[in-house]
Amino acid sequence: MKCGGTSDAKPANDEIRAIVTQVKGAVEDHAKKSYSVFEPHSYTTQVVAGTNYFVKVKVADDGEHVHLRVHKSLPHAGGELSLHSIQHSKTEACPIEHF
Repeated sequence: MKCGGTSDAKPANDEIRAIVTQVKGAVEDHAKKSYSVFEPHSYTTQVVAGTNYFVKVKVADDGEHVHLRVHKSLPHAGGELSLHSIQHSKTEACPIEHF
């Protein structure tokens, strides 16, 4: 990993599943639709003043995915999670990149 860059992609784990669950409502508000499928697939991280999580999430049985950028603030700032941005129209094959 390059200083300030993102980590290599890793399979989603329990921490990532919990993060995705916490921001699902914000994702649906942003997309203006509900997702019956919402399964994290993989993720990368970037250490900043906190941590940016770039997460690939399956949102439909037909293979549609979205990429989420979620920021977790430092503990002294409350350790809050916030949805930063979303990329739509992704597939499982699309690499997770900084956005």
